[in-house]
Amino acid sequence: MQFKRIFPTFVFWGDSVQYTYEVNFVRDYIIGIDIGGTKIATGVFDPDFALLAQHTQPFNQNASAEGIFSCLCNGVLAALADAPAEGSIAKIGVSIPGIVNAAGTGVFFTPNTPSIWGFALGDRLRQRFNAKVQLENDANAAALAEYTLGAGRGFLSMIYSTISTGIGAGIILDGRLYRGSNRAAGEIGHMILVPGGEPCGCGNNGCVEAYAGGANFPKQIQARIDAGEPTLMRELAKQHGRIDGHVLAEAYHAGDSLAAEFLERITRLLGTLYYNIYRILDIQCFVLGGGLTNLGETLLQPIRDTITDLRRSAEEKDIPLYIKKAHFSSWEIGLYGAALITQ
Repeated sequence: MQFKRIFPTFVFWGDSVQYTYEVNFVRDYIIGIDIGGTKIATGVFDPDFALLAQHTQPFNQNASAEGIFSCLCNGVLAALADAPAEGSIAKIGVSIPGIVNAAGTGVFFTPNTPSIWGFALGDRLRQRFNAKVQLENDANAAALAEYTLGAGRGFLSMIYSTISTGIGAGIILDGRLYRGSNRAAGEIGHMILVPGGEPCGCGNNGCVEAYAGGANFPKQIQARIDAGEPTLMRELAKQHGRIDGHVLAEAYHAGDSLAAEFLERITRLLGTLYYNIYRILDIQCFVLGGGLTNLGETLLQPIRDTITDLRRSAEEKDIPLYIKKAHFSSWEIGLYGAALITQ
């Protein structure tokens, strides 16, 4: 679809100015759409994946499928209105927290927005904008962003793992995105490392996410506070409005013993998780993103230390293994990933 924009040019005749007008064309645009939990972000990219314009709007997860489709279209048009020149939309990529169908044109399952299950979202966008459209799981899209343009550049294979409300992953094997037999690969947060342990939202017990996920460890800390255990996190939670990674880190750096216990448990389980994946897939690069990675080396170094402790065989010790913080911020990675899935 062509979007025309008229720009004035100036022709000087003596002391007067004559205005003429010309149409300013650019190469085909790539649109990246990142559907999050509470917002939809839309970016306009050039063919070299430089971000030219963006637009963010609230997202109502309870909206109808048609309402969500209209919201996406409005976001595309609003972002295009801020683009620097006229162009045509060649491709649209959509990053979504769920499982897309085999063709990448519709949503098979997404936990928080059931109205679009089975809805041909990709086909509708293709018809609306006359462009190639591809849908992808958000963790997979993020993995492509880090592998192509971010911290995973230069590695043949890579894991991108998000450590946030949940624990997930996008997997790049031999330069290609690995989706699995049912396009559901990467649910590493539901690997069981503590059989019979804490309950997880998936219905199982002892999953990594039950201990390290941002929806779970704050509840466990609150239960200890309610039981009367002394901790700085009691007052810090009042100041911040809730218990989260920032509260955990602040209390840890202040010498709080309960914060140290929880952070040690989180990093030990994550380190064990990544070590097991390394042993299965022989992947040397793990790129970590998501809200909890804002803790920086407070989180990353203990994970590395756990992995080092587990790598005891002689052949392992000579092979470098990298635990790296994501290059892209949480708001950037979805947009860049969505654009890159159109390649």
